[in-house]
Amino acid sequence: MIEVKYNIDFGKALKLLEEKNLEKLINENVADKTAKLATDYITSGKVKPKLSKNNPRGRNARPLFDTGKLAYSLKGGPEGIFANKPKDSKIPYRKHRDGYNWTKPNKKTVSVPAREFIPHLKNGKPVLHGTKGHILKIYKDFKKKFVRLLNKRMRKR
Repeated sequence: MIEVKYNIDFGKALKLLEEKNLEKLINENVADKTAKLATDYITSGKVKPKLSKNNPRGRNARPLFDTGKLAYSLKGGPEGIFANKPKDSKIPYRKHRDGYNWTKPNKKTVSVPAREFIPHLKNGKPVLHGTKGHILKIYKDFKKKFVRLLNKRMRKR
């Protein structure tokens, strides 16, 4: 007869994989790096679509970078990526990137198109041109940390 002993506790690893814990873990390791990448993307002026020729700042101005408050306020944390409003209340980034209608002082309404500025992969392809290598590096670093953490949690103590 062969006797086998193991020194693994899957209970601790399963607790780590609960949805709220996993989401928090991912955000803690990925959100801040992604926010910094988004800031670089906005400040470089690569955001699409470009501004219209009717824009008072001119067609060659950087989209989403009028004062720089959006770009420089992007932060990542356990809750995800946030941008600070002037009153220092935090709002999710998706509120900034939704298209909306803006009313000018002369009462004319202008439709402002949605602009994607948070780098991520969608169906294995980068949403923003030129960010794939950076995103893959962030994901690879997270994968290493996650595997180490799972191994640590599975060891019986």
